Amino acid sequence: MTGTVRAANGLVATGHPVRGRWLALLLVFAVLVGGCEAPTPPAPEPVARAYATAWQKGDVRGMWELLSEASRTEVGEAAFIDRLPRIAEEMTLRSLDATAGVATYPLGADGKPDPRRATIALSLVFHTARVGDVRRETSLAFTLVGEGPQATWRIAWTPEAILPRLTVGRLVRMTRVPTSRGRILARDGTELATFADAAVVGVVPRLMRSEATTLASLASVGIATDDVRSKMAQSWVKVDSFVPVRTVYDMNAELRQRLTVMEGVQVRVERARSYPSGLAAQTIGYLGVASDADAAKRSAAGVAPGELIGKAGLEATLDDVLGGAYGWRLSIVDAGEQPLDLLGEVAPVPGLDVVLALDPATQRAAEESLGTQKGAVVVEDPLTGEILALASRPSFDLNAFVRGDTAVIARLNTDAAKPLFNRATFGQYTTGSTFKMITAAAALRAGVYQPGERVNCPFRWTGYGESFVQINHESADLGLIDLRTALARSCNTFFYELGKRLNDKDPNLLPAGATSFGLGKATDIDFVFESEGIVPSPAWKLQRFANDPSLRGWNPGDATNLAIGQGFLVATPIQMANYASAIANDGTVWKPRLVIALQDRSGKTTKTYDVATAGKALTTPAELALIKDGMRGVVADPQGTVYFPFRTFTVPTAGKSGTAETSAGAPNAWFVGYAPYEKPTVVIAVVYEEKPGLLGSQDAGATARAVLGARLGAK
Repeated sequence: MTGTVRAANGLVATGHPVRGRWLALLLVFAVLVGGCEAPTPPAPEPVARAYATAWQKGDVRGMWELLSEASRTEVGEAAFIDRLPRIAEEMTLRSLDATAGVATYPLGADGKPDPRRATIALSLVFHTARVGDVRRETSLAFTLVGEGPQATWRIAWTPEAILPRLTVGRLVRMTRVPTSRGRILARDGTELATFADAAVVGVVPRLMRSEATTLASLASVGIATDDVRSKMAQSWVKVDSFVPVRTVYDMNAELRQRLTVMEGVQVRVERARSYPSGLAAQTIGYLGVASDADAAKRSAAGVAPGELIGKAGLEATLDDVLGGAYGWRLSIVDAGEQPLDLLGEVAPVPGLDVVLALDPATQRAAEESLGTQKGAVVVEDPLTGEILALASRPSFDLNAFVRGDTAVIARLNTDAAKPLFNRATFGQYTTGSTFKMITAAAALRAGVYQPGERVNCPFRWTGYGESFVQINHESADLGLIDLRTALARSCNTFFYELGKRLNDKDPNLLPAGATSFGLGKATDIDFVFESEGIVPSPAWKLQRFANDPSLRGWNPGDATNLAIGQGFLVATPIQMANYASAIANDGTVWKPRLVIALQDRSGKTTKTYDVATAGKALTTPAELALIKDGMRGVVADPQGTVYFPFRTFTVPTAGKSGTAETSAGAPNAWFVGYAPYEKPTVVIAVVYEEKPGLLGSQDAGATARAVLGARLGAK
């Protein structure tokens, strides 16, 4: 008899009844045996992806949880949790891409894949701030922990899971690649700021067995204890830092020998900033130690606290250009900081050289002529607005800041004569009679004075009545005089009358004329800090004295005082030179140019600063011709106020003197002018600050002659 048996697994056996029963039993047995097979272990790839995701998120704790127990014991939780963030910080890591691959299984002793071990490739891209993207391939080693359904994959971690070759004892290190600072050059190539070999004396705190002994030893060679202590107290100083305390350009053998035996003292030969010409100190500026705030501002260029950066003058305003940018090198290093594997590098960018319009011969003549007196000289090309000299006295030695001589620097900071103060651009002075050309231009423009008209020049002027008397600086009554004579002899009462006429027509006419010549506002010269000066007007006075009704009104005295450059009017020497340029060039007010180009180290020009105008003066060439004629009379007429300094000068010159009253008692003494008279190529403004005596304008004229002579090759 035959039959059909349906096994529990649904398979069907047919045939002989006895044979069929046996077959069915075998099938049932097979099903039971099959149901008892060990479950397939989980794949390691999900663990690798979880590790990669945690790393990308900065979840170091999550990464730690995926390590094997043996790895945790070997590495230590604190070491692992702390190390990865430190490495990220060292790398300047912004973000990370981590991609896990497919598992491979190493062969066991029997030559077959070991199902309890696996390796997964990990592709990494470190996005860093300083060296860009760093790409590396590493791998994760896995071990299967546990048996049966509870088995899990864990990472057999070593530091090489971070980076290849990052074995125990090795470090990831970002090091800075030095750059070189650019020079500041005069127009003829003269180095105003450069570098020279020097010996830098410094201390390393951890090498001092006795701080007191080291400080006493340094004091014996002229390095003050307070200097050393103040430098060691800087926030950036670490116990193993080299702290520079003095730069010596002329280190002799005896001094070097004495320094080398002092505990904790080191001498390093370095290229140090040098100012060989000694010219234009306030304008060039100096370097100083970068604070934490400075370093934060210049972090992109690699500046760190304690380093030297521009602190004043062009060294500060052009610090980004001159300083360039440090390079960076990211490496794996050994315990001795020796590089083993370069991960990424960005080359340093050398600083550019800055080329100035300054003419060294003119600048030197200006400084020598001023001597030690308080004052300033500005020389400008009236055809381009280029600044040929920018002198301020008294001055100082920029190399004192390089040497780090804090005693000298302290004296400079407390000196009542203010040698650090740039009088040429920051000094604000009453202008006195040098303003009278503006009054003349405004009167001609407004039609309140006619060309050739003769106006009375009495000793006493009572144009606004006997209750408002103003006097001339000359005691004699000159009678009716024209504009040339009024300028040549600087008749105050002539200009009081012009001021009255302008004020009676519109009190804003004269202030508007002054601002059109560039007074009362910054000249906008690039890279040089400057004061704005003041041109008083009805609106200005109303605002200035808003809280004092008795002072805020515009009155006749304001108008007549302004007409002769007195009252609230103040201007800087650079403004006055620029104003004189506008007269010389028939009305163009320049945006002065000091920096004319940037160059790389090969001398190739990378950027130029072109001629730029700031506006046009409210005047015409015809009107200016009358004013220039009067300025010629100042130096050429025997009765001109500055005739004697120029009487033998071989280049025809035009100018105007000024003696301006001050609250201090001694007046400011001025001269502004240009040469040659017919075709001007150079303009000058000279001021002596609060100069005692009655001949200050003569001295200012003599200074102008010396400087013009140096520029023009004349005597």
